[in-house]
Amino acid sequence: MEIEHVVISACITIFSLGLLIISLGSYRRYRNAKLLVVSSVFILFLIKGLLLSIGLFVKDAPQLFDVGTIGGIVDVVILVLLFLVTLKR
Repeated sequence: MEIEHVVISACITIFSLGLLIISLGSYRRYRNAKLLVVSSVFILFLIKGLLLSIGLFVKDAPQLFDVGTIGGIVDVVILVLLFLVTLKR
């Protein structure tokens, strides 16, 4: 386990959790549907960070998250959601 991977995984997880809390608070205040889509993006980042962390710290855990395949699919879903938010009026 390299320290860089641990730091990056922790940063992704903590930052996405913070942004998720902020975006859900904003949705609760303004009731804008775009904020729900943005919140779903942050949920995906949070899940990705948690799965990366589990893969780093649990030696006997099955490979839950392959950065090459599943990570790429999650990233594409995130990009599509962000694109849809920018297009929606």
